[in-house]
Amino acid sequence: MTESSSEAMEVLRDPAATMAEVLGALTTLDKADHTGPKVKLGIAANITVDLLADYLRRHAYLAGVRLEVVKGSYDDLLNNVVNFVEQEIDHVLVIPFFDNLHVAWESQVDVLPADARAAPMMAWLSELKLALDQAATVGSVTLAGTHLWNSVSYGITGEAVLEFNRALMDLANARANTRYFDTAGIVLRVGEKDAFDPRFYYTGKAPYAPAFFDEFARRFALSTRGFGSYFYKVVVLDCDNTLWGGIIGEDGLSGIALDPYDYPGNVYWVVQQQLRQLESQGILLCLCSKNNPADAEEVFERHPNAVLSEEHFAAKKLNWDPKPANLKALAHELNLGLDSFIFIDDSEFELAAVRAQLPQVRTFQVPKKLTNFPGLISGVMEICLAGGISSESKGKTRQYQNLAVAAAAEDEFASHEDYLRSLRLKVRIHRDARQHITRIAELTQKSNQFNLTTRRYSPGDITALMERPDATVYSFEVSDRFGDYGITGVIVLDLATEDAKVDAFLMSCRVIGRGVEFAVWPAVLTDLKKQGKRGLSATYLPSAKNKQVSDFFDRLGLSKTEESHERGHQYYAEANGDHLKESDWVELIDG
Repeated sequence: MTESSSEAMEVLRDPAATMAEVLGALTTLDKADHTGPKVKLGIAANITVDLLADYLRRHAYLAGVRLEVVKGSYDDLLNNVVNFVEQEIDHVLVIPFFDNLHVAWESQVDVLPADARAAPMMAWLSELKLALDQAATVGSVTLAGTHLWNSVSYGITGEAVLEFNRALMDLANARANTRYFDTAGIVLRVGEKDAFDPRFYYTGKAPYAPAFFDEFARRFALSTRGFGSYFYKVVVLDCDNTLWGGIIGEDGLSGIALDPYDYPGNVYWVVQQQLRQLESQGILLCLCSKNNPADAEEVFERHPNAVLSEEHFAAKKLNWDPKPANLKALAHELNLGLDSFIFIDDSEFELAAVRAQLPQVRTFQVPKKLTNFPGLISGVMEICLAGGISSESKGKTRQYQNLAVAAAAEDEFASHEDYLRSLRLKVRIHRDARQHITRIAELTQKSNQFNLTTRRYSPGDITALMERPDATVYSFEVSDRFGDYGITGVIVLDLATEDAKVDAFLMSCRVIGRGVEFAVWPAVLTDLKKQGKRGLSATYLPSAKNKQVSDFFDRLGLSKTEESHERGHQYYAEANGDHLKESDWVELIDG
């Protein structure tokens, strides 16, 4: 990054930067080379939101993304969305302003009969349904909720707003590529005085002030995981003065602060409650702390106010080794990339060491003003859970604990294959299973190590592929005698030519090395033979993280036809000829 670009980024990070300074920084960055991802976003609104584009671009650059914003025509929802689809927009943002659903709507709702009150809302929602149908193949769609802005009556009018927002939520929940985005909370955070500007609303249908747009853009960036630039899976925690007040090795079990009714113990108790909620949503919690193991474990086992216990941690490193080394060990044990890790510690010394040696790990320090600690954890939760978590991702801690038990059990067997046979592995394979769209997209976004092409797909992309007659999306779920691991693998096939093409093959790290990666291909070949396909072509595209699968197609039994820096490694197998490697200890079930 050049010096001018670095200075521009500093301006964007400064919350006190003026609008003129922000625009200048955006201009500088627009002219600079950009090696990160590029995203196109379309905005459809029934008000004027010109300033929002600049704030969205601000927070996109802060996430390492160059964002192109396409602004739709004023209050023309359906046509806007149709145009966005034609322009291959990645993300559609729909912003309805409640008062402008009809002229000065808030001032009329209280005095209208029920049917007249419902008519403008139903008309707009009907148009939205049509628009969402048109946007089914768009990567992702966000529906911004609405709120009151100029009404002193919170009775009927307030209920109408709630009813309208509930309808938006229902529409979002019914579509894999659509999510609801709260805006009432933004008004509360910014304050009505700073959120709105009546002058510009009445003169130009532009009700929002810059403070609202900046906070909207910040939260929108979070809700989209930095416009798709990150996916955090693990929160690693120090113990002393992080999960409780004091030092367990010195203060003892009765001396540490963890009382829910007294300060400062109540702060740590609330933080543990927040972390337990985070774990229940599928984020892995780990310990990385300089303690005698017995001392720290005694807190989780015996302290009467401990909220977290052994069952909530996927892995632990309780020792006196350097924390960067322990974080590396945790990543190896979990088979996850360090760029999916968040580390929280009270020590600036420890955090500085992690930042210096492992810059890919995101770090947070326990605030000096301890009462701000729960707010910091709320921010971590916002980062980790933004965009939602699929149901298959919840309960992952137990799955990783089962993996540890399974690994320990391997020592009982004479060979690795004998051990694998003992697992009673089952793989249920599905084709174009719409109920799995959210999970399939999620896997493509966060799977890096066992990912042959590292192509990312949104829910809209997966929906579009499933609707194509010349494509198939396979998903498979894995189970063994230790438990059920859910949907853990995806194959995307392009069937447009006489040779089927593997656009993507990826698996969760939880099931790598058990033969599952070979067991699914006989079903694929059987399908290709039925469809009269001549053969199967595949590509390995090297990335910074998928080296472990560089020879996968070789081991599977495909013939390498080309190897180049630009096109990757090309492979081919005849549908009726080549015998691919199998795993006869895996039971393959047609889903």
